[in-house]
Amino acid sequence: MVSVSPRMRDSLDYEDPEESDPRLSWGFRSLTLGSSDYERHDFEDDHRPFSASPDPSASRRRRRQRESDAELWHVQPHEYRTVADGDLFRLAVLKPGTGSRVIEIELIWESTKSPRRDYKCLSYCWQTKTQDASILVDGYRFDITRTLLGALRSLRKARASVIIWIDQICINQSDDIERAHQVSIMKLIYSRARKVVVWLGEFERSGKLCEYAKKTKRSSDDTSRSALKGLLPTRHLHSSMQQLLDRPWFSRVWVISEVCLASQMVQVSCGSDASMSWENLVSLVRDIPVQPTAGFEKQHDVLGNPRQRIAILTQMIGQQKSGIPHADISQMLILAKGSEATHSHDKIYSFYGMTLLSTIPDYRRPIEDLYVEAAQDYINGIEACYASWKDLEEGTRTFQLMSILYSAGALHQNHESLPSWVPDWDYPWYQSPLWTRANGHIFNLTPWDAWTEGMRGGYRAGGDHRDTFEIMTDSSNRLLLHLLVVVVDTIFLASENTPVSTPTPSGLNQVHSTSSSKATITGKIRYGRTFFKTSKGYVGLATPGIEPGDVLAILLGGDVPVVLRPLAPKAARYKPYKLLCECFVLSDVIMSGELVRAGSMLAEDVVLV
Repeated sequence: MVSVSPRMRDSLDYEDPEESDPRLSWGFRSLTLGSSDYERHDFEDDHRPFSASPDPSASRRRRRQRESDAELWHVQPHEYRTVADGDLFRLAVLKPGTGSRVIEIELIWESTKSPRRDYKCLSYCWQTKTQDASILVDGYRFDITRTLLGALRSLRKARASVIIWIDQICINQSDDIERAHQVSIMKLIYSRARKVVVWLGEFERSGKLCEYAKKTKRSSDDTSRSALKGLLPTRHLHSSMQQLLDRPWFSRVWVISEVCLASQMVQVSCGSDASMSWENLVSLVRDIPVQPTAGFEKQHDVLGNPRQRIAILTQMIGQQKSGIPHADISQMLILAKGSEATHSHDKIYSFYGMTLLSTIPDYRRPIEDLYVEAAQDYINGIEACYASWKDLEEGTRTFQLMSILYSAGALHQNHESLPSWVPDWDYPWYQSPLWTRANGHIFNLTPWDAWTEGMRGGYRAGGDHRDTFEIMTDSSNRLLLHLLVVVVDTIFLASENTPVSTPTPSGLNQVHSTSSSKATITGKIRYGRTFFKTSKGYVGLATPGIEPGDVLAILLGGDVPVVLRPLAPKAARYKPYKLLCECFVLSDVIMSGELVRAGSMLAEDVVLV
């Protein structure tokens, strides 16, 4: 009997892994070689389905699929008998097959140090935790999601094997330690793949849309454009584009790094014979405009919508290929809070390897600690190393710091133990943003230098200059954020109903405004927000949950005002507040920054708890 340690050493730097690690030797599998594993197996009662030729009859194919599924339930379930650690990871060898023939996979080992094989990586959406389909892995039943089953059938070749990395199969998802370790080497796995295949799944006219995308770049004359219209008329084109952007793949958080870390080709697949390059997808999104809608439409007006995701991902891809880690916390927050994840930790860990986050993947640590650490990393980093490393301008640094606060707030947190100034990456966007733009048409900007220019909104309530912005602790070791704010007024009325006509504010907001953009309440701003009125007559909209006694304030350097809740001071040096949310005020003087620039109201030192 051959005995193999279930967990190998973490470092193989001092020896040749091909000679020292038995997992890389010929014939080694994910199963142990102990005779006890075979004593219980009855070879005369082997219920595994046999190979067969393709069946041309649709009804017979469906019948054979049902028979194969029924047969698989009698096969012993697969178990991981070794652990992926050190520099090693598993690869799936997808055996040849067609039609409804059962999917067969053999697991092999590969090293990130010196990969010996060309392989692909699959990027897809799990869609559901329910593993309602089965395949054979090393001869044993392996339960997978129906989405992955469709992707494997599309990728499988009739006469040749396909070597591919698939997270659902190549990582033991029930082992938190192994999963965290594989996340830590994900950058190496994806960057050394020959190709990353993005599986969107089939939809109506997906094949024609892919063909349209490939031909549109070569269509320079009227004849070619006419041929494109014949291939996919305008109304079908817009309908197909909408179906494309509705694919669940665009809502998952892990696909961000899977696409950005690809060092070579990214292929977008919509079926067995329907595919296009990432560049083709970008051209489609850029050239086919969004249909105008009245009021508020969540698909286009909320941060992290599919068009904006594609735009930001394209910028990230350009930066990764230049070898520069991503350091824009505003874009990370837009993508992560607008994505879904099976585990909350993945909202941070999905960016591991492509950013300067110092946290080590650990799925057992409290999620609140992880979110606080990420906020600390970026607040301290933007003020120190990021600024010198990327030569960020003051306006860009300020926008990134303020984006952390505008993404936070007690009214936008699921985890109550988080400090109010720390973003809750689990809390999704559901309102039209005030502090940034939600459109995705920023493709013409250079990949990193002009991010802020393309994303920044039109308001400048806090003026052009920022002052103190630092993390500190109090006597009880609570983390506080020290900064300068202008407290404008106290809210005395909060109502869910917005008046048809709002009163004209009096007092300081009568100062002449030079801003060309007038502050007006639109359907986008109104959606999901509560009306408020202050003691001096200012009116505006904020997140539901504000109360009389809360204060309207302006962060120095911030683009939009915020609502703060005063807290009872505990012998503190600065007055403590709880950050609640961003807000909109129906006043050009406030929203344009003239109130702050006029200097009629002094800024004060406060701490956010």
